[in-house]
Amino acid sequence: MIKSKKIRSYGSYDEVLVERLLDDERVLAVTINTPDDLNVMSVEMMAALAQAFDSITAMADPDPNLDSVRAVILRAEGISFAVGLDIASLAGDYIDEGVPRKGDCWFAMWECPFPIVGAINGAAVTGGFEVALCCDFLLASKEAVFMDNHPKYGVHPGRRISQRLADVCGANNAKLATMSSYPIDAEMALTWGLVSQVLPSRQELDDRAVEVAQMVANNHPVMVKRYKKLIDEGGMVTYREGLEMEDASEKTFYGSLTDVDATLQDGAEKFQQMLKWVRDREL
Repeated sequence: MIKSKKIRSYGSYDEVLVERLLDDERVLAVTINTPDDLNVMSVEMMAALAQAFDSITAMADPDPNLDSVRAVILRAEGISFAVGLDIASLAGDYIDEGVPRKGDCWFAMWECPFPIVGAINGAAVTGGFEVALCCDFLLASKEAVFMDNHPKYGVHPGRRISQRLADVCGANNAKLATMSSYPIDAEMALTWGLVSQVLPSRQELDDRAVEVAQMVANNHPVMVKRYKKLIDEGGMVTYREGLEMEDASEKTFYGSLTDVDATLQDGAEKFQQMLKWVRDREL
């Protein structure tokens, strides 16, 4: 459990909850909340998740220096994270038309300007795996497992997993995961670089997700957003083009700050804190 207060819920049956941390109002928690059906990605749940992230994106201030939101945690209730779409629901209009934009949770997460910390407990399967890959980085409990069943079901992927998984884990690992629908347990996911850390329990996972989200929130909001954009967009171009993007961003960064002197003073104080942290480390 995360200590938080509910802002609102989305869906007819509260399929998705959006909450604000009690200890740090700059951090929001989005919870997939249909544990009785293992968080199957129904049309209603996908639409609710899309609405939740669209609402968070709308909270972004035109001036990032003034953002009240700094980071988002995505988690789920129950023994699974999300197990994808019920294949029986794919017949008819879905095959022809796909998920409408207003119900496309993946698109809504890609568009979210705030860093998303994924806290994965239990199974993240197919569409749920794709949702996990929309997060900026993933933490997992030892109960986490990832599986891509597109080839098993005879369904084509459409939410970047064919590219994103290879980018994160390497082409050979991505081929194993997808072509064989291989279950990737938490330790394998850590070895592959799919998750950044594995925690022993669900509560420790939630606690670490909060800790990391607060670390993000404590950093400069403009620079955090710039980094997210540079890494995301840099992954879609050549290395040389990525360097050009970084150079162009640096040229405009300081002009985007509300108060350069205040930023540098804050940075100087944090530098001293870093020196103390290095000296005090137990070796």
